[in-house]
Amino acid sequence: MTKVYLAGPAALHPAAKALLDYLVEECAKQGLEGVGPFTPGPDIQALPAPERAAAIRQGNLERIRSCDMVVACISPFRGPAACPGTTWEMGYAEALGKPVVVWSEEPRPYIDRIPHDRDDDGRVFCRQHGMLVEDFGLTDSLVFTSGAVTVQPDFESALKAARRLAG
Repeated sequence: MTKVYLAGPAALHPAAKALLDYLVEECAKQGLEGVGPFTPGPDIQALPAPERAAAIRQGNLERIRSCDMVVACISPFRGPAACPGTTWEMGYAEALGKPVVVWSEEPRPYIDRIPHDRDDDGRVFCRQHGMLVEDFGLTDSLVFTSGAVTVQPDFESALKAARRLAG
């Protein structure tokens, strides 16, 4: 059975266990084995924060390596863009040669979520920071939403895409 690592901010949800259990169940309905992010046990919870963080990171890296692919939620998280931890996990998986399937509950292009202005040359600048804003019509950063990656509109569609990739 194809193992998929479930990347995304679900682990940070107040009802994380129930949400992750649901996502794993939905994977099984598609003939996939869902693997959620590392959940620290009591021994790790007792560690000082920096050591606990390192153990959680290591646990997630091991889980990504043990899986055949990643299914990642890139819905906006704490702002207009995807969770940075999720995007890092996606890059790690891609560097390992693992397929990454993404989904977002926010279909609007990234630029539509950023308050911005255009200058006379047509360049787009973020009003808050004055930095250029990507204007490619993509759901989020071109680094992880362009090329072979197609952003799926929901989790079920992402699982179906993952199943097709798995063969």
